[in-house]
Amino acid sequence: MQPQQFLDLVQCAFFESNTQRSQAEQVLLKYKDECPDEFMVYCAQAFSNRGIQNRIRIACSTLVKRLVGLIHPPSNQITWLACSQQTKNDVKMKFMEQLIDPENEIRRSAANTISEICAIELPRQEWPDLIERLTTNSKHTDILIKVSAIMTLGYICEALKTHQSSGISKKDSEVILMGICVGMDLNEQTLEIRLTAIKALQDSLYFMNNLFKQQEIFSFVKNLILSNAVCNIQEIKHKALQCLIDFVKQLFTYLPVYINELFQATQASFENQGEISIAAIEIWNTICAEMKEEIMQNGNQSTPESNAVDCCVQFFKNNYEGFLLPFMRNLLLDCGDVDDEYQGLSVPDSSCKGLAFIIDFAGVKTYELVKNFIQNTLSHQQWEYRKASVMAFGALAEVQTKEIEMLIKSALSNLFSCLVDQNFKVKKATAQTLSRVAENYPQCFHEHDQANHMLATLLDQLNNKIPIVQHLIWVFVYLTEQLQLFSMSIFNREKFNILQHLASTSVRADIKNSEIAIIDTAFMAILNIIYSITDTKSCNDYLIEFFQQIQRLESGTQVPVEIKFHLEMGLMSAMHGCVVRLDDSTTPESVFESIMKTLSNVDSRVKNDYFYVLSGIAYAFKKKLSKYSSQLIAELNKPLSEPDDMESFKTALFCLADIARAMEEEFVPYMKILNYFFGLIQNPNFNRELKLQVYNAIADIILGLKDKSFQFLGDLKEILKLGFAASMDLTKSQQNVDQDYAERLKETMTSFYTCILHAYCEPNVPNFDLRDTVDWFIIFCTDMCNLKLKPTIEYVRLTLCCIFDCSHFFQTVPEMKIKLKDFITSDFVIELIRKMSQYNDKDYQECVSFAKQLLNDVYGFQLKLY
Repeated sequence: MQPQQFLDLVQCAFFESNTQRSQAEQVLLKYKDECPDEFMVYCAQAFSNRGIQNRIRIACSTLVKRLVGLIHPPSNQITWLACSQQTKNDVKMKFMEQLIDPENEIRRSAANTISEICAIELPRQEWPDLIERLTTNSKHTDILIKVSAIMTLGYICEALKTHQSSGISKKDSEVILMGICVGMDLNEQTLEIRLTAIKALQDSLYFMNNLFKQQEIFSFVKNLILSNAVCNIQEIKHKALQCLIDFVKQLFTYLPVYINELFQATQASFENQGEISIAAIEIWNTICAEMKEEIMQNGNQSTPESNAVDCCVQFFKNNYEGFLLPFMRNLLLDCGDVDDEYQGLSVPDSSCKGLAFIIDFAGVKTYELVKNFIQNTLSHQQWEYRKASVMAFGALAEVQTKEIEMLIKSALSNLFSCLVDQNFKVKKATAQTLSRVAENYPQCFHEHDQANHMLATLLDQLNNKIPIVQHLIWVFVYLTEQLQLFSMSIFNREKFNILQHLASTSVRADIKNSEIAIIDTAFMAILNIIYSITDTKSCNDYLIEFFQQIQRLESGTQVPVEIKFHLEMGLMSAMHGCVVRLDDSTTPESVFESIMKTLSNVDSRVKNDYFYVLSGIAYAFKKKLSKYSSQLIAELNKPLSEPDDMESFKTALFCLADIARAMEEEFVPYMKILNYFFGLIQNPNFNRELKLQVYNAIADIILGLKDKSFQFLGDLKEILKLGFAASMDLTKSQQNVDQDYAERLKETMTSFYTCILHAYCEPNVPNFDLRDTVDWFIIFCTDMCNLKLKPTIEYVRLTLCCIFDCSHFFQTVPEMKIKLKDFITSDFVIELIRKMSQYNDKDYQECVSFAKQLLNDVYGFQLKLY
């Protein structure tokens, strides 16, 4: 291919019509795979050629950025590594040269692409002089060179963070931080340099934790960013405050050292400064969110994080007025204008979120202050005050305490008066607040002495404008979630009336494509009602009504395509909710035939939802299903043969597994599909996330078939061994993404092995072909459930259950019983049992009780938990 031909293809791929674009993209991708060196060189030459249009140059840079990390099929490695060293050197040199291009957009594009290459090379200890060169240039007297160097350092950190790579040395981290801080210096006169440096610091925080353990470095950087946060230059102040949002998140444990300084630096920005106020408030919202997460994860354990939480709680209790008063005043502002377009936030929204956090952590002493604000503004003549009152009420409802529950019960009927307010914004804020109350205090609706009036008002207001209705639908979602707990509630007694109103709302003609989520939300509430129904007649009636509605949608042409799509998705889910409560005796054959015929003809875009309904049908109508098995499996073959469409593949896979479980031995004619699944597991290029789902599907199929699938035992053992080995290897990886995947894979493999045991073994009748797998599993679980790795308590339970199954199925084999006794009475297993005994959950305690009985009755071992 000639250089000009290449440029013409780039022009088509990025800037022409859809048909030409698609063709050009395919040619470029093929060229990249066939000639990776020439492809990269052409991109670099075009990018460095100032005689070419900037948009073409940037397109060539974008191609390199996007494609360097993609797999190069012929070599089965990423494209960048498939290139020769000469090519890589030439490309890097040309992109480095463009860091001083006169055009800012070219410099930025060069920095972006260089950072993507760095994300590949730095973890491999390649391009060793780059960081030092950039840091040296960050002190350059030429402003252009200085800005580009700092910007590139920031992009490199951002790229490494995106790839979750830890491949940057401590030395490089120090050098990067030094270069960035030079740009943030208060004496730096060039605005662009300071802004670029602050952004670079924000991107680099991911790598700096170890450096900040050095007191001098932490203090220096902290003082530098706080000084920039009180700068008189608004752009710098805003950028520094945004950086602090990430700073407090990444360095949460350091808060006790500087929380007072942080408050002094941000308090003056809480009000009257638009996006700057949002950034200042979001710093504290981020701190509070981290506190909540820490409390949820570690409870009462004493850790550096818990110490930071305690410090922050005490700080909020001592300084709550400094937050509450400006936040409540902010609620008087108009929410209509979004002050921070990037986050889609307004000052009142951010303040309302912050208000809820401070109420939560500062506690009961804040209630009176907020209550007085609500009382003084709820009936005010100016709508801004009424809206502020409603928003404060919503913040209060985010916190769950007995005292607040009493406040809400006493004021809820007054809040409903704002739902029929003359001002649209008051109504909308009220609908949003009511959804918060319904979520956190549903009992205040269900048990209220004016619940009848409240329901009537809510149903009537479903005719209001869509932005209001969107929130009211959520009120019904939350209130219908717990209908079983409130059997005497008007919302329970009138649930069929509610269902009809929700159904009518979902087909309103004024719903726009941008408001389409209202249909999905309405069906969430409808599903909750369906799940609360106990009599099969009602379920059967609704099943027929839902599928007839699908028939009408399929035969009509007036409903817009996107609306129809979402309606059919909702109706399919509702049908699934009905069928799982039915069985072969409840639905006449003629109705069942009509349902199957209708479903098989739905829009191809809702095929995944169709397969979801089929899963429910397989569960409920086992006898009726057999007649349609050939047709259904033929329909599933297409998505199963196209795993590139991951969602369709997964849904079809789940459906097939459910059908196989339902058909049991009748699935024998179709069981050869297992060979296809074995091939997917053994294919190193097959998507590894999908492999987890394939393992689960195979497990379901063999559990249905049991000994009828015995011919596949050899293949099952092969993929079992493969999965065990992959789990142990990936756990040792330095990449976070690999370690996360290993966590999911080990759970899948433990469940998979459990299913194999149950499929081919009977109590006290061991399958001797599986004896060797017990040895594999002992090695596997000893490695993967080691308490030093901090496995989840659920995985501990899963592992123990599988160990007990091994004992259950093989204890009659003399040599196996000895081996199992040595293992089950080992310190490793005993420590797992002791770990589980610390949790009060019923399932965990039952597992511990079973373990004690097994150890005593079978192995004569007295378990001491402490």
